[in-house]
Amino acid sequence: MVARRIDLAPDADVRAVVVAHPGVDLVLVLMPGRDSVAQAMAEAAIGPLAIAIAPDARINAVMPSPDASPDAIAAAVAYLAAAQAVTGQLLAVGT
Repeated sequence: MVARRIDLAPDADVRAVVVAHPGVDLVLVLMPGRDSVAQAMAEAAIGPLAIAIAPDARINAVMPSPDASPDAIAAAVAYLAAAQAVTGQLLAVGT
């Protein structure tokens, strides 16, 4: 199964997005702009959500910095989408 990329706005609810896509492998792109508490909560949600939806689906996330290039983000998404044995992981992209 190919994972679906979803770019999340800074105000998006990670849990709600995952619940809205049952049985679908997801790579979430946590776009910059969250305050530090919201960012920490989004990051902390990935692992438990991966456990909750396994083994029916996988969830991973990419956390680009504001200066991350679209190509770098796409490469990280492609890696996570293709890594069938990887779930619950966060990849930081950029500096």
